[in-house]
Amino acid sequence: MKGKRLYQLINELNKTEHRQLVNHCNLSSDKRAIALGELLRIRNLTETGFEKWLLLLVKSWNIQQSIEQEKKQRRWVDFACKEIEQLLLKNHFAESDARHYQLANLFDKRNHEELTTYYNEQSLQTASDEKNLNSILNGYDIQLRWLSRNQTKANIAQIGSLLVKRKQATELSYHEAMSYFYSVSSALYIDNPNAEAYKKIMPDEQQLLALRNDTSDEYSQILYLLAQTRFSFYQQPLFEQHLKETFIAIHNGKLNEGDKQRLERSCLYLRITGGLYYGFDLKKMIKHAEDMLVIMLRYKIYDSVGFFFLLFFVLVDNNLSKYDALLKKHKSAFFNNENTDYPLFLESLRIYLKEGSDKALGNLQKTCYSKSLYVAAWSKLLEIKIHAERNDDRFVKVLTTKAKRFIKTNSDHRLIAEPVLHVLNAFDQKKDDKIKKNNHTLFAYYAMFLKT
Repeated sequence: MKGKRLYQLINELNKTEHRQLVNHCNLSSDKRAIALGELLRIRNLTETGFEKWLLLLVKSWNIQQSIEQEKKQRRWVDFACKEIEQLLLKNHFAESDARHYQLANLFDKRNHEELTTYYNEQSLQTASDEKNLNSILNGYDIQLRWLSRNQTKANIAQIGSLLVKRKQATELSYHEAMSYFYSVSSALYIDNPNAEAYKKIMPDEQQLLALRNDTSDEYSQILYLLAQTRFSFYQQPLFEQHLKETFIAIHNGKLNEGDKQRLERSCLYLRITGGLYYGFDLKKMIKHAEDMLVIMLRYKIYDSVGFFFLLFFVLVDNNLSKYDALLKKHKSAFFNNENTDYPLFLESLRIYLKEGSDKALGNLQKTCYSKSLYVAAWSKLLEIKIHAERNDDRFVKVLTTKAKRFIKTNSDHRLIAEPVLHVLNAFDQKKDDKIKKNNHTLFAYYAMFLKT
């Protein structure tokens, strides 16, 4: 799509920003801005509408050579993007105290002591209120540089006090960075636990415990605990123990409600992920996914995968009316042109559950090759199940062989590969008692395929 970034920027404008930009374009004599104003006045702008408008704009230039058309179009799109970016940045600095931070650095470089001191004090106050450690450290460094230029007795005493504060802020900043690092890397570890990268960076239980005990910052402590829980994912008793500890730490902590709920969402997500692998109770998984949806809507976190899981679990529970209601109410917020495989797969499963027919196969032919490993694997299972119910044993054999090859290629992804391979083996051997030989209870979707 040509001009995709411009289309996305326009859609991100709120009403006030949109009105500001239209007014700016109305007052401009620049033909490029006038054209942007025309685009902004189009109501309910869709991708198709945007592309058609852009094509008409190019034609209006009466340029015959396609290369020159492309050049001018790129220049115009770049201009329009910069107009929106400048407005957003201007509003950001006008509405926040980030300008104090920038002005403090500007006058520090210009070597103006009084203005540097004034704006640095303003910046430090804001940074302290917002707990922005990077800005705090920068402010302390500016103060230390100016104080060290004139080492009077009073200044030396102030330097000593500042160094103590600087050390405390440095330690907090270190744990803020490290807890975030381990939180992210542990989340990725679950999907690919055998990767060499994790062997190099993965801390043991004692190291993570030591890090938790070394910081007074409660948020970092919980992130370390969350990382510890994820790194123990494939040790079920330890995983469930740590997960319980994390929920308790969040509930009993003194963090603000927003931080608590965002951390709780991470724990709920982890509990759901555990359910996919260990086969936790489906009703509880639905409840966790519903609780997660409440948090996502409250804080405008439009996580497509999280919403997909809720719809998926509700369908597996065969509650079609609840599924329809949820999809109708929230589809536009969570699903877009970038993640069409999720609703396509769900539609196939719904058709299968309602009609028990092969009408679902049309979508499955697309979702079996989804970029999402979850969707691709679950689509392949459903495709095999449908053909098995048609007694097409020969084609079932072909599909099962292909699916096994797919799983072998993605065998490092234990979370999905192990239970799916278990189901495929049961399909291949036509033995329902294979479920009893699994290491743990199967997730309800997998168990559904092994029923007679």
